[in-house]
Amino acid sequence: MTSRRVVDSTDTPTAKGFRRMSGPLCLPLGNAAASQPEPAQAGEGFAAPTVTSKALILLAILASAGFALAGGLAAGLAGAILGAAGAAFAFMRVAKHVRRLDAERAAAEARALAAEAESRRVVAESLAKSRFLAEMSHELRTPLNTVMGFSEMMAEEVLGPHRVPAYAGYARDIHGAGRHLLALADDLLDLARIESGHRTLVETPVRLDVLAEDCLAMMRPLAAERRLSLSLERLGTPRLWGDERAIRQIALNLLANAVKFTPLEGQVRLVAAVDAKGGAVLLVEDSGPGIADSELPLGGAHARESRLDLATGRGAGLGLAIARGLAALHGGELELSRRAGGGTRARVTFPPARTLCGA
Repeated sequence: MTSRRVVDSTDTPTAKGFRRMSGPLCLPLGNAAASQPEPAQAGEGFAAPTVTSKALILLAILASAGFALAGGLAAGLAGAILGAAGAAFAFMRVAKHVRRLDAERAAAEARALAAEAESRRVVAESLAKSRFLAEMSHELRTPLNTVMGFSEMMAEEVLGPHRVPAYAGYARDIHGAGRHLLALADDLLDLARIESGHRTLVETPVRLDVLAEDCLAMMRPLAAERRLSLSLERLGTPRLWGDERAIRQIALNLLANAVKFTPLEGQVRLVAAVDAKGGAVLLVEDSGPGIADSELPLGGAHARESRLDLATGRGAGLGLAIARGLAALHGGELELSRRAGGGTRARVTFPPARTLCGA
């Protein structure tokens, strides 16, 4: 083998110049100084190299002894000194590399421990929030049921007419406010169950077009109050495997949100179909004011629904957040977008694996 004239070479100075040295102990030093430890498999972060630190140090020591021995046998004291100098240089490089690997491993372990601690903290906070919402909504339901029951009796004058007729109107207002608070408590409870993982699916075959028709019929009285036009479009007969109650809640929440934000004499359209990939699709479109850029993507949808609707006094519901969570439990997703002609489009897409044969 040919070696360069550097400090760690095996050339020995003589009266005529340099004499090239070779031997079985020259190769390990070159490999020890130039080799790099192979990293662990990708995806595992920083891992210890395949050659341990102790093995690298032992290899450097053996190489040093080999250089010194080879130089001493070949060229006497001068060769031994030169070989030892080259071996010492290689040893320092290996030791520096080992220290760097140890520092990187320690830093990676510290980052992993910090990430694990942060993950545990986030999970604990999420569970605590979900438990609080569930307990709070339960505590609200009991007194609200009492308020609603007595206010309804007073509004209907079950125990006799009021001396002041206005009292009946006040009782109806109390009853309406109680119903709104009860619906909010139910939404909080549903959201807490979804986020805490306690909402389980009871799955059966579901005809999406039939379910959409039933939901549209339930929303017609509310739409009639606002003189809205409701329409249903069926594209095929989509059937899927899922929780019928959860899918019905998704459709009703999307329809209620569309009706709430569509102005008088507007239009709301419900579509049940199967997309090109074979997944069942539920689509709700309205002719309302649309959705702002700051509210897209869906992460901003909750802010849209939290705004107070001055016309109805509503707007504190959690319908979109619940619809998104229930869709995610089915492996699907909820997307919000603006319609080209104005208004908002809410699209729920279920995975093709849930589509039943014959859809």
